[in-house]
Amino acid sequence: MIDILFSLLASVGPILGFAAVLLLSHSNIKFTKGELQKIIDNFVLGTILMFSAMFAQFQVEFFNLARTLIDVLKYIFIIYGFIFYLLASYEIHKLSKVLGFASKEMPEKLKKILKS
Repeated sequence: MIDILFSLLASVGPILGFAAVLLLSHSNIKFTKGELQKIIDNFVLGTILMFSAMFAQFQVEFFNLARTLIDVLKYIFIIYGFIFYLLASYEIHKLSKVLGFASKEMPEKLKKILKS
């Protein structure tokens, strides 16, 4: 009975990761250019790599492949996944500087529009 619970819990993560990739990929179609597309692209790649890391971890545990090439690949996927998440976060940070109301870097045209 407990094995079924752990199998169910182990399958929820990959399903959620796959759903996130599908949603991000679908929303990226609507953003053809610009900053939002970069953000979504980075989140898609980061999520795919995290999903790959989870799959690699599953293989390591299921087939008892600790300290093998697949175990090394798992860490590579995690590192690159977080790099893409960091890039997406940086793009959001840059965008928040421009669109934030208390920003010093707000473009002049936007300032004039907000003042009138």
